Amino acid sequence: MMIEYKVWYNYLLFKLGIRKVLPKKIIGKVKIKENNEGLTRVDDDKFVFDERIEKPVYLRGSVYKKLCALDELVKKDNYKIKLFDAYRSLDKQKEFWENTLEETKQKNPNLDEKEIIRRATLKLANPTNGIGGHQTGGAIDITLVDEHNKELDMGSKYLEHIAQTYSYCDNLTDIQKKNREYLFQKMKELDFVNFPMEWWHYCYGDRMWAAYKGKKECFYGYIKLPKKNNL
Repeated sequence: MMIEYKVWYNYLLFKLGIRKVLPKKIIGKVKIKENNEGLTRVDDDKFVFDERIEKPVYLRGSVYKKLCALDELVKKDNYKIKLFDAYRSLDKQKEFWENTLEETKQKNPNLDEKEIIRRATLKLANPTNGIGGHQTGGAIDITLVDEHNKELDMGSKYLEHIAQTYSYCDNLTDIQKKNREYLFQKMKELDFVNFPMEWWHYCYGDRMWAAYKGKKECFYGYIKLPKKNNL
């Protein structure tokens, strides 16, 4: 009962604008009404791909179209899109989770297993508790680069979980704030939602997207790649 009270109290703080992050249990209450939209392979030369991204790169068809629309918007300012992550298979998510657990244990050898898991969950969705946004094909980790493929200064590096990782962190330079706001506004125009704990994570159509939009249903759930990957 105490846990449920805390969830709804934090939800109220979110609705009042005092809290920026929705409780995970609220996101988990969103119903999935899958629209069965397929995955599209993303191999366009106009995008820059981080070396860590799972290849081939896939996204839901509508998300891919939105990404192309984003390219049209940002290239007017001589920017290009860099993708850190897109569709992530469940096997890859499990691999990331095990690595995150191990890294957390190494850095905090005196913590018990429950606290290790809690801290790891702050960095990555626990695949044993359900499917994360990347497994729906509706989530992307993204930034912008200039004409020399140099990343814009966003205040922290990708996967660097520090205070500056939070989207609305105040401890940023003016140029860092300007760069984040530019990306945020362009993504908002295309109906993407940002995850407030990570400036780089945006989603469309999944549970997180629906929850932050105040919707009770989403249309992207877990999707598998065809065995032959012949999309």
